[in-house]
Amino acid sequence: MSHWYDKEGSPRYEVSGKNGKRPSTLRDARKFGWVPSVSTIWGEIVNRHLLNKWTQTELMKAFHEQIKLRANSTGILSFEDVEKLARSEFGKKQQQVMGRGTVIHDHLELYFKGVDIGDQYRELCQNVQRKLDEVCGPQEWEAEKSFSHPSGYGGKTDLCSDQWMVDFKTKEFPDNPNVKKMVYDDHGVQLAAYDQGIPVNGLTGSRRLLNLFIDVGEGHSVLEWEHEDIPRFREMFNSALSLWKLTKKYNPEWHII
Repeated sequence: MSHWYDKEGSPRYEVSGKNGKRPSTLRDARKFGWVPSVSTIWGEIVNRHLLNKWTQTELMKAFHEQIKLRANSTGILSFEDVEKLARSEFGKKQQQVMGRGTVIHDHLELYFKGVDIGDQYRELCQNVQRKLDEVCGPQEWEAEKSFSHPSGYGGKTDLCSDQWMVDFKTKEFPDNPNVKKMVYDDHGVQLAAYDQGIPVNGLTGSRRLLNLFIDVGEGHSVLEWEHEDIPRFREMFNSALSLWKLTKKYNPEWHII
């Protein structure tokens, strides 16, 4: 689903339709002058090979499970029926993974805004806080800051200060996790775009960029990765933004007077 922001930086994810709220579309954005999110731009322009590989693998797993289940039953289903069942199971897995990440992000937002989150996610949030204190030192953190940039895009950060831009990634850690294997250019591009979108004292690119990987399993361990080569990531995003505008035939940038 595409995400959009108005020029004041407010999210415009939904609009009122004939049957209630519905997701905003490019057509709505053209009408109101909204800008696309960083993830919308990157996801629609760049082929994300590792995400595609994960999707294909999980779909094949679901298909295999359905074949095994049907082989042990008396009913014989067509390929189309098995495919439909497999896609349904894969859809449930996708929603489970996305929902889990959303819940954790929501609790981290509340935690860093000083809201009591209860016992279930307190340890996870405290582990994140400890890692941030260890890596970044004392900071005045701002959670879920949304923005729009005159070059024609917007977004919402997980956490930022005047010195750091931070994004959380949730996943199931393998045994003996290697954080280097968890990091992709996509992550650096996202953070560089956010940093560019929210200048510090009028300066772009002054922050350090940090991903925190959070284990959703027992223990909720947290691993960090600070991105280097920031100018390359920024150029990658801006190239994707230019291509997005040309592809969509829509340029929502504006000039500051």
